[in-house]
Amino acid sequence: MASAPAPSYVSLFSSGGIGDFAFRNAGFHCVASAELISRRLEVQALNNIADPEDLICGDLRVDSVFQKVLDRGHRWKSDWGEPITCLLATPPCQGMSVANHKKGDELDRNSLVVRSIEAVEILKPLTFVFENVPAFMRTACTGMDGHDRSIGEEISRVLSSSYEFFSVVLGLEKFGSPSSRKRSITIGVRNDVLWASPLDLFPDRKSAPTLRELIGDLRPLTTMGEIDPDDPLHAFRPYQERMRQWISGLPEGMSAFDNPDPGSRPHRVINGEIVPNVRKNGDKYRRVFWDAIGPCVHTRNDILASQNTVHPKDDRVFSIRELMRMMGVPDNFKWFESSDVPLTVTLKKHAPNIRQCLGEAVPYPIAYAIASKIRSAVWNLSRFRAGKPLLKAGPWETDAQSAAYRNLKATHKSTLAAYYTQPLVAFSVLNQSWKLASRKRVSVLEPSSGGGVFLVLLGQLSNLIGKELEITSLDIDTSAINFQKELIQNSNYPFLRIAYKVGDYLKLETEQFDLIIGNPPFGRKALDPSSPWSVHQEMAIRFVCKAIEEGDQVGFVLPKALLHASTYRGLRNVLATATVVESIFDYGELCFPEIQVETIGLCLATASRPKGSDLITVKSWPRQSQRSCERAYCLDPKFPTWVIYRGPEFDRVLNHLSLGKLSAWRDRTITRKMSRPEGTRVIRGRNLQPNQIVATKDDYFVEEAIANTVNKKIGEKTYGTLFYAPNLSYYPRLVRRDEADGIPDGSAAVLFGNLSREEESRLLDFCNSEEFTNFFRIACNFATRSINLDDSLSFWWGVPH
Repeated sequence: MASAPAPSYVSLFSSGGIGDFAFRNAGFHCVASAELISRRLEVQALNNIADPEDLICGDLRVDSVFQKVLDRGHRWKSDWGEPITCLLATPPCQGMSVANHKKGDELDRNSLVVRSIEAVEILKPLTFVFENVPAFMRTACTGMDGHDRSIGEEISRVLSSSYEFFSVVLGLEKFGSPSSRKRSITIGVRNDVLWASPLDLFPDRKSAPTLRELIGDLRPLTTMGEIDPDDPLHAFRPYQERMRQWISGLPEGMSAFDNPDPGSRPHRVINGEIVPNVRKNGDKYRRVFWDAIGPCVHTRNDILASQNTVHPKDDRVFSIRELMRMMGVPDNFKWFESSDVPLTVTLKKHAPNIRQCLGEAVPYPIAYAIASKIRSAVWNLSRFRAGKPLLKAGPWETDAQSAAYRNLKATHKSTLAAYYTQPLVAFSVLNQSWKLASRKRVSVLEPSSGGGVFLVLLGQLSNLIGKELEITSLDIDTSAINFQKELIQNSNYPFLRIAYKVGDYLKLETEQFDLIIGNPPFGRKALDPSSPWSVHQEMAIRFVCKAIEEGDQVGFVLPKALLHASTYRGLRNVLATATVVESIFDYGELCFPEIQVETIGLCLATASRPKGSDLITVKSWPRQSQRSCERAYCLDPKFPTWVIYRGPEFDRVLNHLSLGKLSAWRDRTITRKMSRPEGTRVIRGRNLQPNQIVATKDDYFVEEAIANTVNKKIGEKTYGTLFYAPNLSYYPRLVRRDEADGIPDGSAAVLFGNLSREEESRLLDFCNSEEFTNFFRIACNFATRSINLDDSLSFWWGVPH
């Protein structure tokens, strides 16, 4: 199947298509644009936003209209073998805006937002962008399940299983908008787009011009109805002549309500009496400043009584051309077709629609910046197989990609355990660990910083939220630190301070930080009696133990075996008693595909117990699920493992079992290099089937002396009744051991325990059943490569009552 010719997007509540014009100019193809009002779609048609049949007019709450949008999204995927690149939604905001003093029951209206959420859930675009007023995320809506909750909670409830997203309220004038505009922007990235995080897709910081710099070159307009002969969109919109005295003498920054003469203040005359107008907003009838950033463009930009609409010098509201410049709209954007109709008639007909579209729009530079970043950082680096995105080779487009995919020799990676975290994985840990929003200054340590992907994300976060970050970046590899220095210095992130250190985290003196975050090295190292952190050969355990002593918040990427392996049982006990485990992300094998190791993200609080901390968030990337559950339930101290997917069905089976009856032992000496044409058969995991041992074409044998040694070990290490079970298998089987069958290698564990004949029989029947397979998979946290049958996992091979 041929590749799609361009990145694609679906636009909901698209108004006049100013944001769509930006996406079009960034190289996107519009699959569908949905808008309620036909005259706005006419503007989109003039600007070639989409093919005529893809401009959908109607109320998205009507199923047939909504289905038209979905049909076009499905058709694109069918035609090109790839999902929509982005879904852009700017739903109506009247019930959320502080500018609207006539709010009624807007709950149903705000539930239009839910159509956007539903469209994302169904179409599964690679990214989504929601833009709205600052109160957007905390405003109530009616969710897809019929229950009322905040929009932010609904987005999280429906989309968090499949996406990572970041929502922030920005003053867009600091990020490329030519005028002031405070807006909530939410950007989501699908879980399998591992090479980009939402933070990569926000616009960069850029200073806005003053209003004088922006529109000062335009012709002054002093007569009502006057039209610039060189620009028909630059015109003096008439108003009642009696109102002119209210504003004619106003200096910049003053409101007509502040005029000393009551007759020059906004008022009505009723029965010959002056009745003052009510001053609801301080910026009504207010003349704006020339040498300040332009004011926010609202939908009622056509009247003096709206917010900040009075020109800095002329006695009028801003012209359409001025408003276009304030929203960054290119001059080649078309509002109406040329005709023989007098220009004054044409303007009178179209001006209300134009002004409303400008007031509702995403500023063109903001939409263009986001679209360009999605194209370069996501779509340009994507190739698709069976409709799923895979990463192409570089060159890389973002700092996070440069850090994550730093080119290292295989020997260097292996020696230093230098396998760097993918950007979206790193973001998920940072996003959940960031619980310090109330603090202005935050100290952060990255104790094994590698290529610097977490540093980049911290820089991007600081850029957006304006926190003062004091960063300490530590790594054992000098070349990694040098790489980071160049990367960070070239990016100009607004860190308050960043200190680069070469050294071993475990050997440094204790220092306190607000947040410790990163990806500790995996693997084992000899014990060091001189180090208080040398509690285990596993490096990850050492890093966690030190970090929880030094950080108020800790967020690490760790081996998934931490959830259930006996090796980590001591650490699990420490974490359950000394910290608050807030979030666990199950990445499966997605994080480090080149070494095929399963990982999790673990987010902990150590300084104080947060409000509502009885709940833990569990997200599975492979299973596309997220839920919150009682911490004591998933991390139940009665069990030797954590069971993060525990639920009612698991408990039903659990309540009918006697657990902890078996222990486990495995031989780690037998290898195929010892094979002989004859001798004692080696039993491997693949030989084990329910209640029987089967031959395979690649069976092998070892000398009798070797077999005797193994049998002797089994006699010394085990007791009671012995069984074989496959190691590293999520398809459990159990076979009673008979020494005459052969000896096991490491892929076949020996389970043993003191059982009666009746218990043996019930155990074999149960552990070879589909019911046990499902139960055991949950007990193993749906692991694949980290199911080593040790004393912790053998606990779950229970005997039915």
